[in-house]
Amino acid sequence: MRPPPSATGRRRRATGFVLVAVLWAVAALALLASYVDGVVGAEVERARLARAALQQELDQRATESTVLFLLATEQRNHRAVLLTTGAAAAAFARQPVGELGVAGQAYAGFGETAFSLQDESGLVSVNLPREPALAALLQRVGVPRPQVAQAVARLRDYVDVDEALSLGGAERFEYQRRELPPPLNHHLPAPLGMRRVLGVADAVDARQWRQLLPVLTPRLPLGYNFNTMHPEALAALLGVEQAALAPLLAARSERSIASLADVATLTGAWPDLDPALVTAAPSRNLRLGLWRRGAGRRAVVGITLTPGGEPAPWRKEYRYFEPMARGAAVLATPATPLLARQSLAQQPA
Repeated sequence: MRPPPSATGRRRRATGFVLVAVLWAVAALALLASYVDGVVGAEVERARLARAALQQELDQRATESTVLFLLATEQRNHRAVLLTTGAAAAAFARQPVGELGVAGQAYAGFGETAFSLQDESGLVSVNLPREPALAALLQRVGVPRPQVAQAVARLRDYVDVDEALSLGGAERFEYQRRELPPPLNHHLPAPLGMRRVLGVADAVDARQWRQLLPVLTPRLPLGYNFNTMHPEALAALLGVEQAALAPLLAARSERSIASLADVATLTGAWPDLDPALVTAAPSRNLRLGLWRRGAGRRAVVGITLTPGGEPAPWRKEYRYFEPMARGAAVLATPATPLLARQSLAQQPA
């Protein structure tokens, strides 16, 4: 028989058991502390990101509201909104100190927000496929001529109100045959809606879309404004390279380009347009682009100025988001204290 354990042996075993229990408890507490630290750290990071996202949204909304205020209260010339000093009540005493161009120039807004203004009579409408500008723009970004002709014909059938089939176009039957949603037979609400037109998504690749989107509008401009026309639209419509536009771009910074003869004199190209459609002043229809610097998409807001209108001197006609090319765009600084670049949260009380 094994002799009974001594009191000393029992104490040693008890002490060993307690030591192991303590070590397990310490390890469990360490694991719990690590878990709590991770959870707290993750929650703190989520809170930081949520706060940053909220600040970015506030900065973007503040930029939008301030630009709308400037559009409603400042005068415009043939190419820009004139930024002035002086009290609103003493309009005769206000002196121009700078400009906000309405030809797509990029400006710094609040915080990390950037924005641009574009007169929509200087853009190409996706809802006017019969006009020469859209086909010229598609060719300029590299879409082959046969695919351009087909895309324009199918877009025409997609937005017109009848079921008559255009030459090279497609109506409801063709979409049903391919199990696709039928044509809208109504204006597209946004340029990216062109991707739903039969064959267009296959004809235009992602790189070409990034080139096209800044130049396209869903509006129906009533004319062509060479003072505010986007350079890509200018080059496409005139069939020239960007370098040939330099004299026109320089001239319109000094004076109004009011006729096709002016355009031909400055560029050597006479656009195939009705001279009666040439306008010399920005329209009431403007497109405001808003984005965070370094972001891959932007908000696009369609604005119609309505001086004296109720309840505000402007209307927001549409709002959508579209992808944009990433890059460090050079941002001009607006010459007004109303658009200080710092975030609202960083401004002194």
